[in-house]
Amino acid sequence: MTEKKEEQPAEEIELEKLIKEKIRLAKKLGLLDGETPVEGYRETKEYARLNEIDAQLWELV
Repeated sequence: MTEKKEEQPAEEIELEKLIKEKIRLAKKLGLLDGETPVEGYRETKEYARLNEIDAQLWELV
């Protein structure tokens, strides 16, 4: 018996990758789970990347 593996469209895969990266960065900067944000987080490259991800997510959705 062989199972047929369902393939996801490339857009869904990209969407999942972006969401996972966004969550990882937000946790690192203390922006999730009611944590105190890292001081000066708005000036970090991680925060800039979060903004880039947001723009990409808007394009995909």
